[in-house]
Amino acid sequence: MTIQAPTPATTAPGRLDIAALKSVIKAFNDQGQLGGDPVAAQYPARRASWSLFAGGLRDEDMEAMRSYIFPYTSLPSKPTDKPVPAYNLINGEWKKPKGGKTGVINALWDDRVPLTEVADSQPEDVEDVVGAAWDYWSTLEWADETVPYRKWVVNNWSRLMEYFCEDVMREIRHVIPKTRVEAEKDFWEAKRAADHIGGNAEKAMRGELVPQMIAGHTYWKNGFLPAGICAVITPMNFIYGIPGIQIIGCYMSGSPLIFKGHPFGGICNTVMMRMLLAAGADPRTVHKLEGFGAGISGLATHQKVAVVSLTGSDKTAKIIAGGRGVRTLKFEGGGSNWAWIDDSFSDQELKRIAIRLTYSKLGFSSHKCTTLHGISASKATLDKVARYLNEEMDTWSIQDPHTTEETKVVGPNMVHKAQTVTNIQEAARKAGYTIVREGGKLSGNEYYDHAEVIAPVIIGDLKPVSTVKADWDGKGEEEFNLTTTEYFMPILGMMPLATFEDFMRFALLTNHHDLACSLWTRDDVKIQRARRLIGGMLKENDGTDSAMDWEEFGASGIGDSGNMGVGDAETTVAIFSRRQKGRHVVF
Repeated sequence: MTIQAPTPATTAPGRLDIAALKSVIKAFNDQGQLGGDPVAAQYPARRASWSLFAGGLRDEDMEAMRSYIFPYTSLPSKPTDKPVPAYNLINGEWKKPKGGKTGVINALWDDRVPLTEVADSQPEDVEDVVGAAWDYWSTLEWADETVPYRKWVVNNWSRLMEYFCEDVMREIRHVIPKTRVEAEKDFWEAKRAADHIGGNAEKAMRGELVPQMIAGHTYWKNGFLPAGICAVITPMNFIYGIPGIQIIGCYMSGSPLIFKGHPFGGICNTVMMRMLLAAGADPRTVHKLEGFGAGISGLATHQKVAVVSLTGSDKTAKIIAGGRGVRTLKFEGGGSNWAWIDDSFSDQELKRIAIRLTYSKLGFSSHKCTTLHGISASKATLDKVARYLNEEMDTWSIQDPHTTEETKVVGPNMVHKAQTVTNIQEAARKAGYTIVREGGKLSGNEYYDHAEVIAPVIIGDLKPVSTVKADWDGKGEEEFNLTTTEYFMPILGMMPLATFEDFMRFALLTNHHDLACSLWTRDDVKIQRARRLIGGMLKENDGTDSAMDWEEFGASGIGDSGNMGVGDAETTVAIFSRRQKGRHVVF
């Protein structure tokens, strides 16, 4: 598809004609934000005028695009408000699904408020978007695009994120209710992905020449050829952070992108893609597909999709893997993340540890993949820690996170029904385990009755295998192990074990998730032992949820938590790349 601007909107290299831009954006908005994207239409002229000396986006450029980037004048907050549409983006054109079907997503903080009207795409829409990406891939023009231009686009995307920081933060908190501190983590994860991956691209993506082995022969390795069409499938808990890492990593690789964000993030999905087009991306390389379940499942198994990058549940990953066979699936999931605490800490130190681990459990209402699942220690130490955990949890409030500036807030359940928390608690009680802290589903006021609101639960005296049966989300009873079953619910397990070695055996041999493990000790022998045994992320004297900026985040690559690591520039771009091994012989 050749995109032509209705009005030239570029002036000097890298600059936009603001008056012309405002005009085409107004026309786009007046026609319901469907049809040709007015900023994508500027791409040919912008790319033709670009040079290494082109300036980035100015404040006035970005402000002129505000009404384009954000597909709403205000976010829905009342039952009578209209939901914000989330359309498909294919080859620089915003489209409704061919069948015209949509689905309305209501707010997680009030099930009466219609938040997003999401395109309910079907197989014919999958073919449409894959066909558009394939048309570009088959031109081979992508081989002529330069890394510096893509870096320039990524730098512009970062500028847009920072310029609209407060707008994006407000959107994150409204769409996926978070405290401000958790929204900041979400925002900065995405923004700094652009800074880090784009800024380190040349170093990260360079090939390797092998020292001369035979006279007249040159050998090299290059792990960063574009892989082909890549489908990026992201979850609803980090609604900017995880998509940001994946989108930027894929774009920097040079591979055509089809972004399938979570339906709850339909609004955010649109904003991120419009920012990428506003930053100067070729609209033939970046596409977005909205939809639900079976309707769009063919995207992940399509023969023309070279790489699927999935952040989500291991159940979804196994379904996709079954359809893809040996073709590449990169997966990052959650974990049943445990902590061990030595006996060597004073009561005051145990209290500090309990405060830190409480945040690992309750931060973002237990919806992080690195959320703490349980704590293990000797019986004597665990009894003390339980008391301090209860004291700290008493300081947390249960309310809608996006309406308060408090940090210690337990928000609504987002993945499962609140009743499921109560069901698990009662199943554990029935099985003879100690309920250290009573919690579960709450009701009785307007907020409780229109969201899945829960109070935290602590279950004690667990064993490495603690099997119970409980009804999950009204779908019938399931049998599961309380110590190793991942659930995004504020349920904390406590498991007394006699020795550190017993904990190592549990962590390595029983717990099939290997995402994050928290070890609290001053014993260097134990630290070194854990480093030889534990895969994934090992947090020493820290909570499971912490991550420094742009360390490589992810599981070990072996267990059910996934085979993908993201974060540093090399590993992230490599997800979307092919490897080349070469030999040149002097003829």
